[in-house]
Amino acid sequence: MRKSTLLIADKDGDFREELQRLIKQQGFPAVCWACCNGLEALKYINALQPDLVLMNAELPGKSGFEVLDAAIDVPAAILLADSPAYAAKAFEYHAVDYLLKPFTAERLELALRRSELRSSPMAGTRHLHAPNTGFPTRILVEKGRRLTSIPVDKITHFKADKDYTWIHTINGESYLSTNGIGQLERKLNPAHFIRIHRSYIVNIDYIQELYRDISKLFVALPNAIEINVGRNYMPAIKELMF
Repeated sequence: MRKSTLLIADKDGDFREELQRLIKQQGFPAVCWACCNGLEALKYINALQPDLVLMNAELPGKSGFEVLDAAIDVPAAILLADSPAYAAKAFEYHAVDYLLKPFTAERLELALRRSELRSSPMAGTRHLHAPNTGFPTRILVEKGRRLTSIPVDKITHFKADKDYTWIHTINGESYLSTNGIGQLERKLNPAHFIRIHRSYIVNIDYIQELYRDISKLFVALPNAIEINVGRNYMPAIKELMF
C-alpha cells in the first residue's frame, strides 16, 4: 500500500508529537511532516503537495483558512480548533472533518477514515464536486443558525461587500459568505463564472443582454439586476461576443 504524505500544522509542539504518535498507533499509512505556523504550512503544502493536512484553524502568521486560500493545489484538510466557532466556515472550505481539541483517538480514527473515503476512486459520489472538474456543483451557505445546500447553477451573481460576499440566486434569495470575492472566484468554474467588475462575478448562463449607456457597458441579469462592466474586465466580456 502506498503511504500518504501527511502534514500536521499546529503551534503546540507537544500536541504535534502526540498526534503523530496516535496516527502511527492506528496504522494509518502515512509519512508525517510537521510545522508550527501558517507561513510554514503554506510552504510545505506547495512543496510537498500532501495528500492530507491536519491543520489548526488559528495558526500564527496565517490562519488555516488563509493557508488554504493561498495554496497552489488545495489538499484534503482536517481542520482542528479549540472551539466550534469555525465549524461553519470549515464546511465552506469542504474540509474532510472538523476536530475540537482535545479529541479522542476514536474521533481521530473516524476523521482519517473519512479522508480515505474522500480520496478513493468512488469519492466523486460522496462529495459535492462535479465529475472531472474539481469545482463544486452545490455549496453550503449559512441561513440563520443552519447551513443550507444550494445548487451552484442557481446562482446568478456574487457581489462583494468589504471582506464578505453576497451570493444571489435565480429565485431572488441572497446569502452572506464570510469569504472575500477573490477567494470565491478561485473556487468557481471559470467556464460558467466570470469576473466583470472588482465587486462582481456573474454566471454566464444568466446574462440576458449587454447594453451601453453613454460610455459604460452594462450586463443585464434576471430579477432586474444591471451591473456595470469594469474597464479592466472588458476582455472577459469580449470573449463571449461572436
